[in-house]
Amino acid sequence: MVTLGIETSCDETSCAVLDGYSVLSNVTVSSLKEHRKYGGVVPEIATRSHLRNIDKVLGEACERASLSLGRIDLIAVTVRPGLIGSLLIGVNFAKSLSFALGRPLIGINHLHAHAFAPFLNGKEKLDFPLLGLVISGGHTEIYRIEDFNKIKILGRTRDDACGEVFDKVAKYYGLGYPGGPVIDRLFNERYKREFKFKCGKIGYDLSFSGIKTALIYKKKEMEERSELTAGIKKRLLSSFQYTALEKVIQTVLEAVDRTGIKRVACGGGVVANKYLRKRFGEKREKADFLLSPLEYTGDNAAMVAGLGFYLYNKKGLHDNLDLKAGTE
Repeated sequence: MVTLGIETSCDETSCAVLDGYSVLSNVTVSSLKEHRKYGGVVPEIATRSHLRNIDKVLGEACERASLSLGRIDLIAVTVRPGLIGSLLIGVNFAKSLSFALGRPLIGINHLHAHAFAPFLNGKEKLDFPLLGLVISGGHTEIYRIEDFNKIKILGRTRDDACGEVFDKVAKYYGLGYPGGPVIDRLFNERYKREFKFKCGKIGYDLSFSGIKTALIYKKKEMEERSELTAGIKKRLLSSFQYTALEKVIQTVLEAVDRTGIKRVACGGGVVANKYLRKRFGEKREKADFLLSPLEYTGDNAAMVAGLGFYLYNKKGLHDNLDLKAGTE
């Protein structure tokens, strides 16, 4: 069964073609360069970029898959969560295709799709129950997954998402946007405990706003004493990354211990972090961390198509042309 996936929840315009769970093509165009000078995503710019790009992205996805639109059997589209203007471009485009081609349509929560990403291309076996961990620029959530149509949130961030605080800290330290990859490159394990920071946690809920504020005050303090050299920045940010990511790991392992569920499906942009992937590997004796392949950690249509195919083929789920987009 051939599934077309469409993803436009934020600033990436993405279309993918899958045969079952096998990715035939996955084409993504980002408007990141347009947002960089503002230090974050500007919704209006993102929406206009989707409008300009979605048709040609679809064409390239079909071309790379060596398939015509007529070969599509199912259309899966991200409907939530995200920027409403961005979502509406993808949802209305998908509904138009569904109507014109006479093909079934299914709306997808793209956070659940991030948790599904490790199973693309048959890389991992779909056995339940699972725990899910999604850490990205907009969300940090831990799930209990009885099946991909039975997902319960165990914990989430109470303020800034993990990836969001990386971006904000990097911006404040003059490192540009997005900040996650820059901090990841600067990280040095020798300095991971040099500065003592804390992240808040209640149960499985996390808070990153406190560590963000601590980094801001530390920068001001060191600037006043003329001590903020490039080397000190690197040490501060290494301690920051260590503290934030270790708190995520600690919280997930608590969920593993309390639920007895050992398999954890991990997705989202922060899962591309080299230190985090290394630490997940080092914790293999405690849990089996199923990591999204690097090419599917960011927002992409392949994971949307994969989850759409699963829910349609295995669970008989689909939507109609009244399908609505939602920010949550």
